[in-house]
Amino acid sequence: MKILILTNHLNRGGITTYVISLAQGLKENGHTVKVVSRGGERVFDLEKMNIEHIFLDLFTKSEISPKIFCAKRKLFSILKKEKMDLLHPQTRITRVLAQYIYNKSNIPFVSTAHGFYKKRLAHIVFPYWGKRVIAISKAVKEDLVDRFGLKSEIVKVIYNGIDLDKFIPKKIEERKELRKKFGLENGPVIGIISRIAKIKGHEYLIKAMKIILERYSNAKLLILGEGKGKDYLKKMVKDLRMGENVIFSSLNLDTLSLFSLMDVFVLPSLEEGLGMVILEAMASNVPVVATEVGGIPEIIRNGENGLLVPPQDYLKLGEAICKILENSELRDKFIYNGRKTVEENFNLKNMVKETEKVYEEII
Repeated sequence: MKILILTNHLNRGGITTYVISLAQGLKENGHTVKVVSRGGERVFDLEKMNIEHIFLDLFTKSEISPKIFCAKRKLFSILKKEKMDLLHPQTRITRVLAQYIYNKSNIPFVSTAHGFYKKRLAHIVFPYWGKRVIAISKAVKEDLVDRFGLKSEIVKVIYNGIDLDKFIPKKIEERKELRKKFGLENGPVIGIISRIAKIKGHEYLIKAMKIILERYSNAKLLILGEGKGKDYLKKMVKDLRMGENVIFSSLNLDTLSLFSLMDVFVLPSLEEGLGMVILEAMASNVPVVATEVGGIPEIIRNGENGLLVPPQDYLKLGEAICKILENSELRDKFIYNGRKTVEENFNLKNMVKETEKVYEEII
């Protein structure tokens, strides 16, 4: 098959990781894959895999933006030369673009719903989902069916998959050296990798650090990511007098190295479609604490392969983190079961295989 994947950009994030992983897996299975986006820091990953990237300026939040119409014309000219079998848009904007292409050329499309959408006027005016919709969790599928009226039979749950070959946990000595390099050798390190936005719940993790510091005065919180709320969080840390214990960074390291700095990974989201970064943490042998929202409970079985806490409850969040830091047997259990969970239920080969089946249904 010849598949054209469309997404807004290829900067760091869950959707970008999904796109690159899917493109890689499809190519390895013998398909021709091209990716369309406005570019980003991870275009280089596609180039390393010899997967063609096509630049289209899709940086807009409006379905009627002139950028959509400019992109449509350019995409038509590309499709005249390249006969593609289907399109696979990843975002609201790229779904609209795919629908325009389908209306003119009859090239079908499958879309992926990566999370929960606000019910906006645009979804009524532009109800474009494609012949099939891939939902990244059961929770996302239920939302699409219940709130947006999609027929259950066209929505297929396919969990995100991790390429386990890229997540070979580092040896203890390597971890020690890496932590020493970044001045994190003394005391436990709690980490979060996420864009900084209110919905990701960073503020509750910062408040939870007050509880952790009462027991571990040398603990560090490593906040990796960017976003508009960063200045607010920095002020919050300053007001709480935790400047020496909370580190904001955009460390330019590979994902596995970032996780190697951590003793516990935390995702305190208020809403989450699934949580690709949780899978990456588990694959990296890092125990996880996360909130019981969205698709996260489909990954974490509380007390078996990680801990779940209610959203916005920083007291329980702090206690859960301390529970792992204080109990090495529990930590080892979560590390073993976490990696096993990814191997059995969230591996890349399964994701690609199930996605291929969906493609075959519409061609």
